[in-house]
Amino acid sequence: MAKDNDNAKTNPDPPAPPPESEAPKFSIERLRQDCAELFKISVSTYDGATYGKQGDYTVEEMRGVIDKWLNSPVCTGARKEKK
Repeated sequence: MAKDNDNAKTNPDPPAPPPESEAPKFSIERLRQDCAELFKISVSTYDGATYGKQGDYTVEEMRGVIDKWLNSPVCTGARKEKK
């Protein structure tokens, strides 16, 4: 048994496999070009969902941004008058 313990000390565990490659990220403009096919939405809907956004996104990240925007409440613009 002593040899097994010695062997474990000289042969450490094999290195962990590298993590799976991350999904590619694309610019907002690039995703816009294929928004109808990727997200099944119009360009104007895509523009509304990404208004003010910057940076690069994976397709799944952008799908989350769009879904959040589509499910957000609509502001009716009605204002209460001040007395």
